[in-house]
Amino acid sequence: MELKGKPLSLGAKLFASTLAIGGLVAKATIAPGLPIDDVLKVCAFVVGIFATVDVSLWLENIFGKKENR
Repeated sequence: MELKGKPLSLGAKLFASTLAIGGLVAKATIAPGLPIDDVLKVCAFVVGIFATVDVSLWLENIFGKKENR
């Protein structure tokens, strides 16, 4: 059984990196007043939402899958 959170976590990371690059390009070209710190905070928030999925996968790999829950 494949976990559905893994592709969502990857998608969140790809979206956040695209958002960060887009924010940097926007700051350099059309919006010099855009605080890049705010863009990076939004990217970290997007990745942070799905961090629990990654931690869950790591713990499952370390301690093994619990069959009886």
